[in-house]
Amino acid sequence: MQITRRDVLKLGGLALLAGGAAKATPAAASAVLGDLADDDRKNGMGTVVEYAGRGGSPQWTAPPKSKWDYRSFALAGGTAQRPDRTFDMLVEKRNAADKGFNTWTLNGVPSSMDTDKPVQDIDRGGRYRMRFRNATDDIHPLHLHRHTFEVTHIAGTPTHALHKDVVMLGGYQTLDFDFTADQPGLSLFHCHQQLHMDYGFMTLLHCT
Repeated sequence: MQITRRDVLKLGGLALLAGGAAKATPAAASAVLGDLADDDRKNGMGTVVEYAGRGGSPQWTAPPKSKWDYRSFALAGGTAQRPDRTFDMLVEKRNAADKGFNTWTLNGVPSSMDTDKPVQDIDRGGRYRMRFRNATDDIHPLHLHRHTFEVTHIAGTPTHALHKDVVMLGGYQTLDFDFTADQPGLSLFHCHQQLHMDYGFMTLLHCT
């Protein structure tokens, strides 16, 4: 296995490499902390946790299979509040479209930091629904500044009472959230993966 970072920090009886923590059996000399994807981990997305005074090859212990599901934290059934307006947002990716870098678009339009567009106009006090259809295989952590939103649909399942300001949109997944426009002026909505945001995945909401 290729390990790219081995900067040792002495923390009591534990020598911790490159920060973090890892699960290891008491008899293990060292363990691997890294990406769950085998290919990514083998190509450098991992580091080693070594126990002081022990040696040997690092060991990777795969965690039990699990699937994150926001519906475990929400209440079933749709919200009683109806939105005043719904924004349908189709998320797409254009491979290598900007000097070899991928770009991401909302309804076919990448954002521009030069023009600060696109901008969605909303009325103060209104309730709005943002309905996402992810046509990419990417996971997008969706973040709306200055607001808390209520997740109202996850993969087609109506939900309510799950309030967030960041929510993960899975690859080829659908998701809706509702928010009340209670912050005047401009608020930024974007994907919290910096590369996605820098290459198109954001928009401004203008509340008046």
